[in-house]
Amino acid sequence: MKKHSIEKLMVITIFGLFMFLNLITPAIAIVKTSIVNSYATTIKHICIDKRFDKPMVKNVNSRLHVEIRNINTYVKKVNKPLLPVYRKTYILPLGSKILDIKCKHSQINRIKLSEKIDIYNGGKWIKTGEDVFLPEKDTLVYPKNWFNYKLGGMIKEGKRVTILTLELYPVRYNSKEKYIEYVNEIKIDFIYKEGRTKNTISSYDLLIVCPSSFISYAQKLAEHKNSLDIKTKILSLKEIYSDYTGYDNAEKIKEAIREEIEEDDIKYVLLIGSIDKLPTRETCIIQKWRNQYWNETILSDLYYADIYDANGSFCSWDSNGNGKYGERFYGVNGVNDTVDLYPDVYVGRLACKNVFEVKTVVDKIINYEKKARNGNWFKRLLVIGGDTFPGWGVVEGEFVTEKTMQILSDFNPTKLWASLGNLNALNIQKEFNKGYGFVHYSGHGFEYGFATHPIGSDEWIGNYYTPYAAALLNGYKLPVMFFDACLTAKLDFNSSDLRGYGIPIPFDITFPCFAWFLVKKPMGGAIATIGATRVAFTHVSSTGVHAGASRLALDFFSSYHNTTMLGEMFAEAQIKYLENVGRDYYTLEEFILLGDPSLKVGGY
Repeated sequence: MKKHSIEKLMVITIFGLFMFLNLITPAIAIVKTSIVNSYATTIKHICIDKRFDKPMVKNVNSRLHVEIRNINTYVKKVNKPLLPVYRKTYILPLGSKILDIKCKHSQINRIKLSEKIDIYNGGKWIKTGEDVFLPEKDTLVYPKNWFNYKLGGMIKEGKRVTILTLELYPVRYNSKEKYIEYVNEIKIDFIYKEGRTKNTISSYDLLIVCPSSFISYAQKLAEHKNSLDIKTKILSLKEIYSDYTGYDNAEKIKEAIREEIEEDDIKYVLLIGSIDKLPTRETCIIQKWRNQYWNETILSDLYYADIYDANGSFCSWDSNGNGKYGERFYGVNGVNDTVDLYPDVYVGRLACKNVFEVKTVVDKIINYEKKARNGNWFKRLLVIGGDTFPGWGVVEGEFVTEKTMQILSDFNPTKLWASLGNLNALNIQKEFNKGYGFVHYSGHGFEYGFATHPIGSDEWIGNYYTPYAAALLNGYKLPVMFFDACLTAKLDFNSSDLRGYGIPIPFDITFPCFAWFLVKKPMGGAIATIGATRVAFTHVSSTGVHAGASRLALDFFSSYHNTTMLGEMFAEAQIKYLENVGRDYYTLEEFILLGDPSLKVGGY
């Protein structure tokens, strides 16, 4: 090639490269700017500047009580001092992550004390009256920091989100030196990265999971729900077990629920089947109790609702991978499983053992949703209670159900109380048959019924058992009932339990637990119940309803003011309990909904 031809080619190449760079440089700049702006929009701040009044110290029954004006919530950790806490929640996109936290506070002041500060005792087991958990070792200064925060993944108004709960502690206690230290101002700056929200098209609202033998009646329910614009699909257990992988069948079901959320944005999950047909999840609580080791398994359907953690990752409930789910160790060395506890989908169970039970309950749901709105009976509230723990300074059952009447103040209440002398099986039967929208029982419970105590006496009154409920004839006038009690939803109830009560049954057989019996009963009973699968605890005092079964019950009834969808009511109660009481694994895992989570409470 000639020299001038080479030079010409070089000039053309350089010129072409120059033009190319001029063309793409703005594009590079645009892309770079877009990336920077996109990144910048994902990094956000939450700033809070809170001022506090000087704390007041009062002597109550030889214990000091610390108060701050305009703060009515307290740090509630078992056997730790009761101290004021300012709590605020923020809703963030699912998967949001905290990048940095900065805390500043005003000058620290001290107040010397003459007595010990009142502690949070955590409540008592309803069955035995013993302390819930034994004391932990004293912490020199409590709380350790001036603030704390918790993250969880949950469903709110049908959307999956991350919830950030911020707690500010304006008062700390030094137990050794007997003084409190306090600040008048706390400033917090949270820097977080937003999670990326998936744009999932909502193809379905309700997922029904059931054995193949129940499909025909599940389809009847699905047709009814579709007519109400609740788009419904059905998955058989046979499909799930063949199409999904997991440690066991329960994990396969949970994986199926996750996929349905991510593909079709389902919000409700109805499990149809007794636990021998459709498994629940057994979780493990291990505790050292008075130099003895106490092991307990809890049956929990919350496992199926808690799909994601705060980071938007799958929450397996077996984070250490040892095949034991929801492990919690109290006073014992062990590795706790990571359990988020916040529901990400609304779950309920119809614990049917056979096709007849499925037909009965499906018919009850359809008739209820069609007819309940036309009856005045729905705006009636029945409360039942006595002296759960005689001689403990408050008549717990009546105290708690009085709160329910205040919450549901637009309902016409009927009281069956020990103090009124009308708490007996005959009156319970008579009132049930009249029809009620809600029933709240607070007291002692068993796998086959409930009973409580007269005021100040260890005798039993209000004894009401499964054979009595078999005679109920309240038709479609069916209540939603909360059992603020032990064991009424023990899904694995069997003859060995009865032998424990001194009933000599020589053979092994399973029985329907009381809470489920009411739902499956033809021509009456209840449309849905909420109860405990194991022994429950409660913390009620003259100052309020603080934790355990009673607190969850009040949170459930309070949620009726925000939604009339049953599963949403229950999930909102669980979330509210988490925010105000904390990660009480026992209560939140053992209380289950026996009913249709997509049920319209009060009908259409």
